[in-house]
Amino acid sequence: MNTKDLAYFKALVEKRNYTVVAKAFNVSQPTITQAVKRLEREFEDDLVYVDRAHNRTEITRSGLLLYEKASTITANLNLAHQEIENAKLSRIRFGLPPIIGSLYFPSLAGQLLKEGLLQRLDVTETGSGDLLEAVKNGKVDIALLASVLPLHDSSLNVRHIGSRPFVIVVSCQHRLANQGSVYFKELADEEFIMLNRRFVHPKAFKAFSRFAGVNPPVIYKTPDTSWITSLVKENLGISLLVRDVVSPADEDSLACLTVLDPVAERFNISVVTRQGYVLTPEEKRFIEVLKQLKVPGNGE
Repeated sequence: MNTKDLAYFKALVEKRNYTVVAKAFNVSQPTITQAVKRLEREFEDDLVYVDRAHNRTEITRSGLLLYEKASTITANLNLAHQEIENAKLSRIRFGLPPIIGSLYFPSLAGQLLKEGLLQRLDVTETGSGDLLEAVKNGKVDIALLASVLPLHDSSLNVRHIGSRPFVIVVSCQHRLANQGSVYFKELADEEFIMLNRRFVHPKAFKAFSRFAGVNPPVIYKTPDTSWITSLVKENLGISLLVRDVVSPADEDSLACLTVLDPVAERFNISVVTRQGYVLTPEEKRFIEVLKQLKVPGNGE
């Protein structure tokens, strides 16, 4: 089977017009017609018919079935091209969320540099939600991802590294600063400053809110944790963050409150690759190093 025939057929299903498809591929209309006929011979069934009464190109049920499979085949072929081209470059396409990158990944940098792996990294830095899609569509091959629950996805290979709690971060001037812990329902009227949807924190916020039966107002969203902590220090709002965002140097101006609600959501960290992706020796070694990631107080 010619993959070009599948590409022509897929476009015909989407455009429903031989002339338009021929122009899109810069070929003659008979080229498209012959491609369809070859596929019909291959599958021994009609895939397309022309409704001459209404001057429309229609697709048979068999044609629609082939279209669905052709879309998958085309996507897999494109993915294979990406993976093979990257293999020629001997680079490691790595996805790293900003929080994991700033808090945990630096502990591995020395070993990666020593083994000659740090220099091979092509790093994509964005939120875990975006990186999850980047791994699935082949733009990234290996990623460290955060999730509020342990990842389970049949299209991925996942190695869970550890987890950290979410805490409520308040200014030392805040009325709750000396309380040490809090039930989320006590925060119903507090104004929150949160990370945006590219991060996992909004999912945790939603889970805590749902469990407590409250809906605290979110007055500002940003992708910058340092901006959040700066605003919270000024007592302009409070936040829900993974515990390690607040460093010892911040503890004179910020307080972390343990959330007492028995909610399962935590800041889970995992190493992720695509199911079926063939790792190079360097990538295998890189993953072995990633598995050594130090998550402080893991399991607390």
